[in-house]
Amino acid sequence: MRGYLVEANHDLLYQIETAQELLGAAQVPGELTPYLGEVALFCAGLRQQALRNLKDLDYGLEDTLGDILAATQNLAGLFDVLNARLASPIVRAKPADRLGLLFLRFLHESNSKTNSLSFGFTDGNFAVYPTAKVPPIYLVPVTRQTTLLYLPLLFHEFGHVLYAQYKSELDDLVKEFQKIVARVLSPQTVRDKTATGKAASFRKQVVTAWYAWAQEFFCDAVGLTVGGPSFLKAFSHFFRTRSSDQYYLPRDQQLSRKHPVSWLRAKMLVDRARKFGFSELADGVEAAWNQTANAMGIQEDYEGTWADAFLPALRQMLDDMIEESLPYQHQPADLSPVDAGNLSPVQLCNLAWLKFEKEPEIYRSWERSAIGGFLRSN
Repeated sequence: MRGYLVEANHDLLYQIETAQELLGAAQVPGELTPYLGEVALFCAGLRQQALRNLKDLDYGLEDTLGDILAATQNLAGLFDVLNARLASPIVRAKPADRLGLLFLRFLHESNSKTNSLSFGFTDGNFAVYPTAKVPPIYLVPVTRQTTLLYLPLLFHEFGHVLYAQYKSELDDLVKEFQKIVARVLSPQTVRDKTATGKAASFRKQVVTAWYAWAQEFFCDAVGLTVGGPSFLKAFSHFFRTRSSDQYYLPRDQQLSRKHPVSWLRAKMLVDRARKFGFSELADGVEAAWNQTANAMGIQEDYEGTWADAFLPALRQMLDDMIEESLPYQHQPADLSPVDAGNLSPVQLCNLAWLKFEKEPEIYRSWERSAIGGFLRSN
């Protein structure tokens, strides 16, 4: 055992020091410097633990091997987090990251609980790792990192970071909504005990699923609150023509997923868009989803996981969650921005969609110029 632990810790020490060399050699945009600092400290802590393990092993005390084994296993797990997740935004960093990083800096600075959080940015499908123990890392598909139309989807991902920061308060609101889901799905009368047992099991599964689904609806609400029309357009265009599972999934598949069916998310976004006064846009998005569903021969059916009776409570829950977490709320100037310098990310995204819709033939050249101006002004 002792020999194995010595080998394991020497290997971990070598790997950690290799990571430190990579971090030290990396050239990162200024917006990523705070994140680099945190990861470097994390890495230094791992190195110290490896050295401590090796020092403890040098004493040759058999009765300490169990503790050293546990410490080595913990160190290996933490290094895996560093190697697989934390180091990537730094080692892969490139100048083109600044566009996404500036969007994230805007979002983080807009809220008192996130303005001191460093953050990372890396490749992948739109997602975020919003854990409380390490800085959040945002994932963005490669081509979306250097173009504007789908960067508003970062506003949704920022919602997950907000949820992590306001978790206690927002969890309480979700739990109240779950009680309403359970109540709505409860039968009024009981006749067949076997059927009642199956219904109770299904009801419990639905109520449990709504814990994660409510968070996705919240993040969509954050996206719309921050980005206004640009978020709704980005969401609708991104998901509407992807595949039939954006519109329908069998019950068992729904209940195993963290995301509710996208068609239902689109319907809720349309509902909130009308509340913001975007009725024409909401009507257009609603019609587009309906037309696409019809073209695929899909009828709206959530297999019992959704009931229209949920809607008033869901609306109220999302209103309360937004009030509790206080994301940036788009302003009138964000919706009709002047095509000039010094635009905020929200202004830039809304302008991009206006240009894309009204002047598609020149959009690509306009976008390159607009991004260049945005980067120069920040």
